[in-house]
Amino acid sequence: MINHSDTRQTIYNIDNPLYWDRDSFDRELDRVYDICVGCRLCFNLCSSFPALFDAIDQAGDEKRIRAVGEGRIGEQISKKDYLSLPEGEHGVEASVEVEFRGEISDLTDRQRWTVVDLCYQCKLCDPVCPYTPGKEHEFQLDFPKLMTRAQAIRSKEQGIKVNDKFLSSTDFIGKLGSVFGPVINLLNQIRLLRIIMEKIIGIHRERILPEYQIITLSKWFDNHQSTIKDPVDKVVIFGTCFTNAHDVELGKASVKILEHSGVECKYPFQQCCGAPYLSPGDFEGFKNQAEPNIKELSRWVDNGYKVIVTGPPTCSLTLKKEYPDYLGLKEQIKKISENTYDISEYLVYLNKKGKLKTDFKNPIGTVNYHVSCHLKAQQMGFKGRDVLRLVPETQVNLVNRCSGMDGGWGMKSEFFEESMELAERCVKDLQQKEADKVCSDCTLAIHQLKQAGDGELALSHPILELYKAYGFDNN
Repeated sequence: MINHSDTRQTIYNIDNPLYWDRDSFDRELDRVYDICVGCRLCFNLCSSFPALFDAIDQAGDEKRIRAVGEGRIGEQISKKDYLSLPEGEHGVEASVEVEFRGEISDLTDRQRWTVVDLCYQCKLCDPVCPYTPGKEHEFQLDFPKLMTRAQAIRSKEQGIKVNDKFLSSTDFIGKLGSVFGPVINLLNQIRLLRIIMEKIIGIHRERILPEYQIITLSKWFDNHQSTIKDPVDKVVIFGTCFTNAHDVELGKASVKILEHSGVECKYPFQQCCGAPYLSPGDFEGFKNQAEPNIKELSRWVDNGYKVIVTGPPTCSLTLKKEYPDYLGLKEQIKKISENTYDISEYLVYLNKKGKLKTDFKNPIGTVNYHVSCHLKAQQMGFKGRDVLRLVPETQVNLVNRCSGMDGGWGMKSEFFEESMELAERCVKDLQQKEADKVCSDCTLAIHQLKQAGDGELALSHPILELYKAYGFDNN
């Protein structure tokens, strides 16, 4: 029997030598898997949990099949027949059936690691799980952190895969895109080259890749002149590598809306938050990527600025939670974590302070709002929805389903099909109610759903819809 309350191997401090100890990790994996199998609340959240539960159930079925073949027992009695057994026999039958229950020890190494590989760190299990440290339960279960530990140990033993190295190089590739954007965008559409890319880098040939912009958000800011004399607040824009290279209009719209309400906006030196390095558990790469951001952003926070993230919520989650969790709760990191806001979160904050101008010119209509996983993980409520609701004559329907993208995971050749299956389920949910627009705070989810929906969904970001509601697109 596995003692679920034995948390001696529950180690998530990467500086602790036991974190990297394979025996310690294996015992913790068994403990957590056994708890999850007995609970099964997360059966419908992602592909990891069904893979675990199916493997356990299959192991039990195989035990029974062998026992039937050996003549030790007969065919399984159905519930209906079970109820009609003579008194006393049903107890004997039930005790026999216990033998054919799958156990964690029945799992093969491949089945164990399939669960790890199918985890794309949506973190939806954390708010659902009743056994987490945040709920002060003795089991201290943190499934996402355990999966990161698994990846880190494997990467240390086997090295980091080529596709993970490529997907972590967002800053370098973004710089190339700012120079050769049109050429790269064209090459990405040539099937033969995509087949070669799949073979060498591991990016699936069918994955539609985001287009690069020559005028990046950082370049746009170089020529941007603010006319604000007496600001109501001061912020620095953390554009994220995705907004900077691919979704510049979102960054520009964010600045326009903020400055309309008298918020001073600056764009300091910055690079990718480092989240792609966490996928394979490359903590050294993550630290090297994060430290320049920490040094720069903490300087602005010291001067009274807040950090506003305009890209995927993964980035705000990284600054708020992953920096403290994996780099330590140092004073600089603590200040950044406490003063970082997702753009929608910050606009709601401004509105509550009575500082957000709400002189909207146009209604938005009916919106099916896709709830981003990494905003849910921040446990801040549905701020994108709340922002949309500020506009008169706007109705918002919540759609709570993961898009299955998770940045690099959905691009990899080995997970692309699984990713698209998850996205297609999300599209179906979004199509259940008629709407003028489908919005998501996650730009990567928007990109994913555009491909899965074959262009049938009118997809947008809440900030872009707010920009139109103000009438700025007519200027």
